[in-house]
Amino acid sequence: MSGLSGHLRLICTADEHGRTFVREQSFAAPVHLSKPHLDEGTLVVNIVNPTAGLLAGDRVHHDVTVESAARVLLTAPGASRAHRILEGDARMTQEFRVAPGGWLENWPEIFIPQGGARYRQQTALHVEDGGEALLIEMLAPGRVASGEIFAFTELDWETEIFLGGTRIARERYTLTPESPTLTAMRAQFAEAYYASCFVVSPHLCTDSDCWRRIHDLQSNDTWVGCSALVRGGWAIRVLASGSIVLRKSVAAIRGEIYAALGRREPALRRS
Repeated sequence: MSGLSGHLRLICTADEHGRTFVREQSFAAPVHLSKPHLDEGTLVVNIVNPTAGLLAGDRVHHDVTVESAARVLLTAPGASRAHRILEGDARMTQEFRVAPGGWLENWPEIFIPQGGARYRQQTALHVEDGGEALLIEMLAPGRVASGEIFAFTELDWETEIFLGGTRIARERYTLTPESPTLTAMRAQFAEAYYASCFVVSPHLCTDSDCWRRIHDLQSNDTWVGCSALVRGGWAIRVLASGSIVLRKSVAAIRGEIYAALGRREPALRRS
């Protein structure tokens, strides 16, 4: 089956003054990079898909390494999409590596599966002892404004987190319009929006006040839960009634994590 075979390869390091820069880079369509810039001591890298979204047969691979003392934020200027696919699927694989003293935040903007979409994503985050990472994923129920709500064919999502070579988390779900997981989500909110966050840091502990404040974000429109991983990390889940409340909740969670780490948040967009 024909399709695009795109990639992103980044190696980010810090100079003698502690400023992060891209030491090596390579990318191919449907991946494009805007010019990276520094904000709050973090290198902000916007990953752009100049096409309308992923189609049948498309294969995209991200390979990102953050070396010691480097600080990187990967984000995107807008939502990503997978279109209707009659045969086959579209696939994204991601591998992130963070060295001791490095920091990586990945906020790829919301993913919108359109009616009939078949999409598979695999993510592996490898954090060495002393490294830190914040991994955020947001999922829309579809093109809600067009009346497409959970009209995709199948989503297969897998995330693995490794700390010091030991796997500390694995999240795997396969969603179809009839799956029990989706039925449970829709029982709470008819147009349920979902976010999954993982944070890995040696500078946070289970009795940090941020976890209570994150839990207190729960409301009639938002369900929020967080729990400690086997070591060195935490998982946070958000289920919301709409896109605006989901974004506000995830932004608040991000703010609490940065505050607990004693850092200022870099902006997701250049002002």
